Amino acid sequence: MSKSIKSSGWAFILGGFSFAAILTGSDLLAFPGSVISAILLAAGMSGLRARYGEKGGGLGGNILRMGVIATVLFYIGLASLAVLSSSGIVPGDQLAAKGLWILIFGGPAVVLLALTLFGLSASFRNPLSRLNWLPIFAGIWYPAVYFFLAGYLFTHNGEYPGQYHTAMQVMFLMQFVALFVFGAVLNDTSQELATA
Repeated sequence: MSKSIKSSGWAFILGGFSFAAILTGSDLLAFPGSVISAILLAAGMSGLRARYGEKGGGLGGNILRMGVIATVLFYIGLASLAVLSSSGIVPGDQLAAKGLWILIFGGPAVVLLALTLFGLSASFRNPLSRLNWLPIFAGIWYPAVYFFLAGYLFTHNGEYPGQYHTAMQVMFLMQFVALFVFGAVLNDTSQELATA
């Protein structure tokens, strides 16, 4: 069991580092970083579920499971959209004009939203000792920015909100730090995380 949670901790740490590629502002690094991050975070969620799913109650365990499944389904949908775009059924320039490029970066938002919801559930069930708030803190930053940005792009005809760029970068940095801390805490096998 401790091996499972330790590998989960490393997945969150590595997911945080690959997530940091989004901060570079380079599309060449940001898109692969987003996908790799989502995969690592989903792996971390699987380990977290193996360790705390039962103690978190049926709801907490199901949220973690659904986060992984939703991430897989998200990328299947995104791949389908890419196929439709490359075949000309859905014009790629129309997708870009409507700001739908934001979908490329949605994978981490899906899995981190599930982590946040698990944290909310954990705050009632207390599967972690003294750290039940940590999944909320580790999961909330990127989804908050992502859904704000998606809403802004949708309501402003795909126009990027440059005036909020610095604030969004700070929140992305907070997400990176929060994932690193969460992963490090999960890796600390000398500290008893679970209630007996």
